[in-house]
Amino acid sequence: MASNMSTLGFDYEDQAGFADAMTMLANETVEHLSSTKGEYAIWRSRTGAEIWFHLSAPGEGGERDIIGLTPFFEGRSDNLMSITHVIRRPDDNLLEGAFYAWMAPDAETGEGSYPVVFDAVDFAAQSDREPPLHVGVRLTGFARELRCFPTEAAFTSATAGNGQQLAPKAFIPIGLFAAASATEERDADEPPSSTAIITGRVLEHRLLTNEATAQCFHWLLVESLDASFDIVADPDVVTGEIVNGGTVECACWLVGRVLG
Repeated sequence: MASNMSTLGFDYEDQAGFADAMTMLANETVEHLSSTKGEYAIWRSRTGAEIWFHLSAPGEGGERDIIGLTPFFEGRSDNLMSITHVIRRPDDNLLEGAFYAWMAPDAETGEGSYPVVFDAVDFAAQSDREPPLHVGVRLTGFARELRCFPTEAAFTSATAGNGQQLAPKAFIPIGLFAAASATEERDADEPPSSTAIITGRVLEHRLLTNEATAQCFHWLLVESLDASFDIVADPDVVTGEIVNGGTVECACWLVGRVLG
């Protein structure tokens, strides 16, 4: 079964192998980003794959422990968004969190085409800034499922009759809907997840090889509704053939980095 890490070509037989590999990569990092809440150590692949390691406060000897990590892909998407709320979840460490934002916001109202929730790979570096923030955001979808169609017409034909059919360019923030449903059922505050369904046209794509593992993964740049998204996918979750100009439907976990 695909995971967030296998989506970037990091697939290991057991937890011990994963832990050893991550420790090795963390020791190779040369780029660090500090914030008031802690420090990130960033491993970068020549493919664009990244791992942002979360480091603890220094101990008595100055050593730091790895307390978490977030995978990311530094692609080519660039979206103007208005971040309006900070989202924290019970299990988040100080370097983890998400933002609620509007895509393509109106200059006067701040609201835009649709709401987006995304985990921020650089959360701690941005969370001290007071919303609303009008910023550029690079958004990467880590595919749970990627369905590919050679043309828009093929997508429309194949998905016809499936209840409420999605448009060829659409964004569905399913993590917001799930949170609303949970709140209604339990009368509790359920933080939304950064899960979404994206449909759009493939502008570019490549099959990339992670040099740390020699494992392959797909990268796509997808033009969707008022937005562009980088999408990465474990080959095991892809159905159909990815082609430039084709249409894709992707269920994904959404991670972003604030640009500039």
